[in-house]
Amino acid sequence: MSERNDSLDYDVIIIGAGISGINFAYRLQESHPDLTYCILEERHEIGGTWSLFQYPGIRSDSDLFTFGFAWRPWTQKHSIAHGSLIREYLQESAEQEGIDQKIKFRHRVEKMDWSTCKKAWTVHVSTDGEATVTLRTRFIMMATGYYDYHEPLETEIPGINRFQGTVIHPQFWPSNLDYTNKDIVIIGSGATAITLLPSLAKKASSVTMLQRSPSYVLSVPREDTTEKVIRWICPQKLAASLIRFKWIIVPLVLVNFCRWFPNLAKRLCLDITRKELPREVPLDPHFTPRYNPWEQRMCMCPDGDFF
Repeated sequence: MSERNDSLDYDVIIIGAGISGINFAYRLQESHPDLTYCILEERHEIGGTWSLFQYPGIRSDSDLFTFGFAWRPWTQKHSIAHGSLIREYLQESAEQEGIDQKIKFRHRVEKMDWSTCKKAWTVHVSTDGEATVTLRTRFIMMATGYYDYHEPLETEIPGINRFQGTVIHPQFWPSNLDYTNKDIVIIGSGATAITLLPSLAKKASSVTMLQRSPSYVLSVPREDTTEKVIRWICPQKLAASLIRFKWIIVPLVLVNFCRWFPNLAKRLCLDITRKELPREVPLDPHFTPRYNPWEQRMCMCPDGDFF
């Protein structure tokens, strides 16, 4: 890496203090401790998605043992964790490595200009929606994720404007919304819907999921027996590594099995689903997807709470 330009404010600017931004910051200061950097974060706290999303039941839709950082393993017992625990984990990880001291909160990037002559970026940043500051850097790392925080993808539903009830996008869930004894329709059957349904059902009068095709939903134990044994036998660091390795290998085998033997995989998945359902609930058509396993993402639910 070439010599530092003294006219720069930072060698590297990272945009976003979510899981990607924190991980990149760790790798940067580990590999290049001589480089200066900062993290620009529009929100008031660390977390990204896990700070933004506040809908009922918000949780991971994949295991935390591989979703978490290799340099600070997820050590809690549950593989599928609530959003608040994930945000707390990110906060603690950043604090442990001093990364939190590099974050500028309520700093929104408005524009970036590249100068070929100076070989540097000029980043225009609004602070708390008011004053604008200018920062210069050689490198920019975009860790902004793929969600638009302000304008999520809108679904066009003919006649929705005439609906007399409340229409809510999970990304902007009102903190004061009382849905007790309400009749609720969830449109969609992806990971967010799979998460929402069991939480809403605790207080609502009825919850109906409206779907073009059902999803494959795999029930996983909140606390795995194999992992209990590993934790009991092994030191914490080794146990975390073994459990992480397990969660890398098992999904890899599962995905490839579904690709190589789609018909058998579908039959097995439907048999598992049938066992989860109450006897009076038929498998067809509401729990039989129109596609093969892993042609779309397979959702997981802890202890079968979706069913």
